[in-house]
Amino acid sequence: MRTNRRLLRGSWLVIRSSIHDARVPVHVVAGFTLMCAFAGPICLARSDPDAAELVRAVRESENWIHNIDSLLIRIESKWTKTGTPVAPDCNSCVESDDKCAAPAPKLSQASQVGPMPAGILEYAIDQARVRFLDEQPQRWRRLRVWDGKQLIAHEVSFGSKQETYNLNWTAQGSFDEFLAYQTSWPRAQPHSFWWDIKDVDGLLCYYGRAEEFVLTGRSSYRGIDCYCLEFCPTEVRGIVDGQSYRCDSAAVSSDEYGLIGEARGLADQSYRWYVGEKDRRLYGLVWLIGKRPHTVHWMSDYREVAAGRWFPMTQGYELYGRDANGEPCLEARRELKVLQVRINEKLPDELFRIELKKGVQVVDSRSGRTTRYTYEPDPPQLIGKVLPAIEDILSGPSVEQAKNGKTLICFWDVEQRPSRHFIKKLAEQAENLAQQNVTIVAAQTSKAEQRLLDEWVKQNDIRLLTRASQRSAASQSSISIVQADAEAIKYSWGVRSLPWLILTDHKGVVRAEGFGLNELAARIAELIDAERRDLNRVARDPSPVTRRSSVGSRATEASCFAAKRCFAE
Repeated sequence: MRTNRRLLRGSWLVIRSSIHDARVPVHVVAGFTLMCAFAGPICLARSDPDAAELVRAVRESENWIHNIDSLLIRIESKWTKTGTPVAPDCNSCVESDDKCAAPAPKLSQASQVGPMPAGILEYAIDQARVRFLDEQPQRWRRLRVWDGKQLIAHEVSFGSKQETYNLNWTAQGSFDEFLAYQTSWPRAQPHSFWWDIKDVDGLLCYYGRAEEFVLTGRSSYRGIDCYCLEFCPTEVRGIVDGQSYRCDSAAVSSDEYGLIGEARGLADQSYRWYVGEKDRRLYGLVWLIGKRPHTVHWMSDYREVAAGRWFPMTQGYELYGRDANGEPCLEARRELKVLQVRINEKLPDELFRIELKKGVQVVDSRSGRTTRYTYEPDPPQLIGKVLPAIEDILSGPSVEQAKNGKTLICFWDVEQRPSRHFIKKLAEQAENLAQQNVTIVAAQTSKAEQRLLDEWVKQNDIRLLTRASQRSAASQSSISIVQADAEAIKYSWGVRSLPWLILTDHKGVVRAEGFGLNELAARIAELIDAERRDLNRVARDPSPVTRRSSVGSRATEASCFAAKRCFAE
C-alpha cells in the first residue's frame, strides 16, 4: 500500500505498547521506514528539539577529550560468547514488526564458550606518549606503547603460545580509533589526535552531519528517557573500516541510495541514536544493516570525572552476524565497567616502557622496511668496571701478565676477513705497545682448530709481544681460543661486533671499549696521563693511611732509640 508522503510530512504517530509509549514523526524519505507497523492516532509535538541541535550537543559532550594534558582510564571487560543462551534485551529498541522492541536474535552455534574471565582495558595518554593495553586472561595480552621516540607493541597469544614484538618509527595507524575501538564511548563523531590524525570533515559522510539526522520519536532506552535519532549515509564510497561483517547485500543503484549504492553492504545501512532528554548525552547507538541489528552500543552512569567532563562509567555492546538463512544472530556481548579515570595527573614513566625479552620474535619496521629477527639484548657496557675473569678467554702464563698491568684485549675470528686484517695491523704495533707495558690478548671466538690457528699465525708472522719487563716470555703469542660458550662470553664481556677492543688500566678497570686501531695510540696516551696524574696526586697529598703509617714509623724509631740509650746507660 502506498502512503501519501505529502500528507504525512510533519505529522507524528503515537505508538502505545506494553513496553513504552513513543511519539514518532512520520517522515518517509529515501532509505527510511516507519519505526513500527503499529497504527495509532496522529498528534503534533512542537516542543521537541531540533535533531541537529541534539547531535551537536552530543558531540560537544565528547570534545573535552581534546582539551586535557593527560588521561588514564582502566576498564574491566567481560565477554560472553553466544554458546550460552542470552535473553533478549527489550531495552535495546531494535524495532521490528513484533510487539517487543528487541526481538530475540537466533544464537550463533559457532562458539560454545560462554562467559569469559574478566579482562582489563587500559588507556594512557599525555602530551607526548600513548599507551593501550588489552588483556584477556588465558587468551591474549596486547600492549602498545608510543614512548615519544618509537612504537613498541607486545602481543602474546596464550592459546597458540606465540609472542611477538613490533617496532615502528611512527605512532600513526597504530592506535586507530583510540578508546572507541574497544569501548562504546566516544562514538558520536570521528576524532583526530596527534598520534592518529584523521580527516574529520571527510569522515562525517560516514558518521553523519548534524543536519542529516532525523528525529524519529522518543523512547525509554535502558531505563533512560531518550530522543531517537536516525541517519542513513548516502555519500560513503566504500567500507570505512575495511570489513563487510558478512552483512553484504546486493549492489544497488546509486540513483536510489546515492554514492553509497556503489558499495556492497552499505546501501541499506543506517544508524540510530538514543540521546538523553535531560542531559543531551548519548546512551545508545545502533548500527542497522538491512533494517536488522549489526552492532548495538550502550552507555550509562555518566559521572563528572573532572570539572565539566562527563564519562559513562558503564558501557557495553552486542555484535550480530547472520546465520545460514540470513537471519540476525547474536555472536557476542561485551560488558564494560570503568574502574578508574584520572585526568591531568602526571603519569609514571613505567607505563610507557616495554622491556624486550631475549629470544622473542621481533617485527622491526623502524627503517621503513620490515625485517624479522629474534631479539638478543645489547651486551652490558664495561667502562669503569673491573674486567671479568681473564681465565674465561686466556690460559697459561699469559694469565698473570694480563692481571698485573695494562691490558689490550681483542676479540676476533680467524674465519672472518675483517678480523684477520685487524690482527695483522695490531701485530704491527705490538713492539710499541710492549714498550708502554701493555699486554695484548687476542681471543679467538669461533671453534677453530688450534692447529689451523697456529699455522695461520706462523704463516703471517703474528707476534703479539707482552710487556717489555717480561719479554723473555714474549716468544709465545697471547692468542687463545675461547673454550667455553663463545656467545655467552661475548655477551658478558660486552662484545657487540667483531673485531672488538677492550683496554684496561693497571688495576684491571676497563677504560675504553669498542674503538678502532686508529684511536689506539690516543687511548693509551690518555691512560698513561691518568696514571701519571694519580701518582703526582699521591705524592703531593698522601692518604690518611699513608700519613698514619709514616707517623707510626717515626714513633717506633724514637722508642727504639730511647730504649737503646737507657740500656747503654
